[in-house]
Amino acid sequence: MAPDEASGGAGAVPSRLDPESQQWAIQRRIDDVFAKLGEKFGDLTGRVEVRLHPDTTFEQIGGLREAKSIVRSLGTALTDPELYRKWGITPPKGVLLFGPPGTGKSLLARALATETGAVFYHLKLMNLTSKFGPTTGELLPEILTVAREQGKGVVFLDEANALSLEHLLPPAQAREASARLVAALCEKLDGLEDFSRIIVVGSTSRTDSVDSSLVAPGRLDRLVEVTLPDGAAQQEVLELTRRRTEANAGRPLFADIDYRSVLPPMGGMSGAEISEIARRALEQKVHAAGQGQDSGLVTTQDILHQIDAYRRIREMVEKIRYGQYL
Repeated sequence: MAPDEASGGAGAVPSRLDPESQQWAIQRRIDDVFAKLGEKFGDLTGRVEVRLHPDTTFEQIGGLREAKSIVRSLGTALTDPELYRKWGITPPKGVLLFGPPGTGKSLLARALATETGAVFYHLKLMNLTSKFGPTTGELLPEILTVAREQGKGVVFLDEANALSLEHLLPPAQAREASARLVAALCEKLDGLEDFSRIIVVGSTSRTDSVDSSLVAPGRLDRLVEVTLPDGAAQQEVLELTRRRTEANAGRPLFADIDYRSVLPPMGGMSGAEISEIARRALEQKVHAAGQGQDSGLVTTQDILHQIDAYRRIREMVEKIRYGQYL
């Protein structure tokens, strides 16, 4: 867990403290609370992460124009929930982001927390349920209670399909245990105050495994599709990666890229995969420099070579997954 900053709310640290002292006090409180949860449930490291000041922005996310617009609009529920009251309605409590792996669902959740100054709670449900199984249903409400007490918060339920427990138990047992787990979570969502300044963001790449009760009105009832990038979005992702790495290095790293050559073979790739291809091209330069070679800048041919290599690896992984190499 890596807390950094906070905002006020029930049970929160008084705002009269200077920012550094406030940050330290809230970090200490959250650490203490999660240490007690760890004593009760077991080590939460790698399963629940808390950031008091996440640093992902919507501008750092390539493509996804419509998804970014919808998620961004939910920020009003955190920054000015009383505006909803003026229009006679209550703020939304949750949203479900769905789409293929690597398309930016977790980035969108973090960006929402960044833009609104909310604490970001990242619950890695696949890891949580693999460790705690059905007892995860006792843990989730406690984490939501912690979030409510700290004021503005974005609670990210990563891989909400893991609540089905089908990866742990035989079908009949999984359905029974999952029903209890989801019921406990839904009860806590229903119990959140209408103006609590908490948004619960779920994500999944398998909508067929998400319990329908979780997306009922008043729960994760905003459904937002997060799609694979088209050509323009792919170029934007690659350009953002270039700018970020060059800023980190403090110098140019890429030659001019011929996107007419690069984009077609990247068709069907996610934003995460495109960023990984750029990283691998840069890694090749690191290896060359380490051997005393003049590595030069990353070229179009370097990118094409990494696309080809990545596709071969991905095909092999798929064959292993479906038993063709076993």
